[in-house]
Amino acid sequence: QMTRKALFPGDSEIDQLFQIFRTLGTPTEVTWPGVTQLPDYKSSFPRWPRKEMKDIVPNLDRDGRDLL
Repeated sequence: QMTRKALFPGDSEIDQLFQIFRTLGTPTEVTWPGVTQLPDYKSSFPRWPRKEMKDIVPNLDRDGRDLL
């Protein structure tokens, strides 16, 4: 069953980014090679660990999570 709600409901650009980081983990050079070279990357971004998608969207099957 879908909730029809935004997965990352940020109310500003930085809040949106942090919503994503809280869920998918703060990107690192290991998970996203070159991320530290992006113009707006900040080494001071908070570090959040990655959460498992099956825990975030438990009603979505493997194919759905892969698509997401």
